[in-house]
Amino acid sequence: MNPGSVFFDEDFAFHDGETGEKLFVVLGTSAGTSVVVKTTSVQHGRGTAYGCQPRDRFHNFFIPPKATYLKKETWVCLNEFYEIEARKALQKSFDGKIKPVCDLAAAVIRGIQDCALQSEDISETQTDVVRSCLVQTS
Repeated sequence: MNPGSVFFDEDFAFHDGETGEKLFVVLGTSAGTSVVVKTTSVQHGRGTAYGCQPRDRFHNFFIPPKATYLKKETWVCLNEFYEIEARKALQKSFDGKIKPVCDLAAAVIRGIQDCALQSEDISETQTDVVRSCLVQTS
């Protein structure tokens, strides 16, 4: 799973133990584990200026409609980080539960990665994974 890849997971496991449908973005992968973040198309008081929104109630990165393949307003939620084992993701892919949606442009994912590294909610281990996979932009 490459940084900037967006996937649809029919059975995403949330931190509260619930599961459900969710789009997620890969921030980085190292040693067989990917750090991912979920997205939402529901504003809930989040800002609508393109880019990093560290002062919102919940740290996020806003992508306006049609700025990428994603057609709706999209907030990348940077207040919750998830770790997915590559082998489990691969099995879910074989089972048809995880499907690729698109790959974000290098400048977009690098902006999201930089914004994620500012979050108070990212662990040291997750920070190391994201830093090791920072996308280069020209």
